[in-house]
Amino acid sequence: MYTSTFMMRDGRVANLDAHLDRLREEASYNPDAVEQVRARLREAGPGVYRPLIRVGRTTIDVELYPSMQVSDEAVVDAQGILDQRRRPTRKGPDFGWQARQLNMLRHSGSDSGLLIDEQGMVIQGIFSAVLFLREGTANVSAHPRAADSITLNAALEMLTEAGVRVVEHPEGFTMPQLRANETWLLSSVEGIRKVTGWLEYGSVLPPRIPNPPRMGAPTHRELNERMWELAQEV
Repeated sequence: MYTSTFMMRDGRVANLDAHLDRLREEASYNPDAVEQVRARLREAGPGVYRPLIRVGRTTIDVELYPSMQVSDEAVVDAQGILDQRRRPTRKGPDFGWQARQLNMLRHSGSDSGLLIDEQGMVIQGIFSAVLFLREGTANVSAHPRAADSITLNAALEMLTEAGVRVVEHPEGFTMPQLRANETWLLSSVEGIRKVTGWLEYGSVLPPRIPNPPRMGAPTHRELNERMWELAQEV
């Protein structure tokens, strides 16, 4: 089963075309799938919602959950969670396991966490991509277990247009790399969030270099604003 979820504000969705392209691929057995989903999304009306779209072999289900604006800053658990996803590059099969991990972390005082491999390398966030900025470069995980991210792809396009060079890390990240640089979590539900604290042994510690040089890179807030300026109506 394929699962897609994102934020919808007053009937508009950031990077909507990319979400619909994925839906067309996953529901290719139903030529009317996209229009059926869009019609269901329009039923939400004004307000902030988090739609949850599930595509099975012969069915498409759309649930509309009222939501609210989330903070664009996040505290992240510094320990890391061993990645136990069965199909890590596909969105949906491991949704329940990921949701349980996120709920446990939120009960412990952090907003999110990081998935690590057996060598301790950071693959991605629980439901998000991870990026860190360093000396005019945007550093992204190209770990083989990292899932593709619509929000990350859109952010990289904007960063590249601003003159920021993209650097891929095929083995993922080390935790010190993330803690010593400006680190972002990127997802279609929460947008781009800057990591402002690391939860470690019950205490929230700031990044080791609180304000590293940005070398002209746009801020996470500027990118969030731009994505919503370009957001399309369903």
